[in-house]
Amino acid sequence: MIYAIPCLDNLVSNHFSRAPQVVIFNQTTGTYQLITLEETASNCGKKKQWMALMAAQNVNAVVVRSIGKKMLSALFDLNLEVFAAPPKADIRQLDYAVLMPVTCLDYGKEPKKSTRCCGSKKACGSQSAASTPSPLMSSLRKGFTLIKRIAK
Repeated sequence: MIYAIPCLDNLVSNHFSRAPQVVIFNQTTGTYQLITLEETASNCGKKKQWMALMAAQNVNAVVVRSIGKKMLSALFDLNLEVFAAPPKADIRQLDYAVLMPVTCLDYGKEPKKSTRCCGSKKACGSQSAASTPSPLMSSLRKGFTLIKRIAK
């Protein structure tokens, strides 16, 4: 099996797509290859590098610590196996036989904020213009509008 592992200082990086380096580990040959990712203006650029790298290296599995739901979904779409590493795991000391398999999107983290992605017309994760705001959001907006009027 060929693993892709996000790397920072020979440890599994805490965040998958923000890792400055990737280690490709070929379990059959026991070889490690360290690849430095190019710095990009956006996180989307790094994600594209990841996808291209995994295809070029014929990766079968990925080892992660923390990963966003969208990236995790993309890995599942590529039929890659995903495994969770323990905190501060040294890449050369990983025991691949005991890594916890990640099998659902619940492991992935929700984005902290909406940001525009790679030429997207709308923010990632934002609602489309056709969708209606929830009743709670409508009530909150009305309340904030009233507070602003009173404050003036």
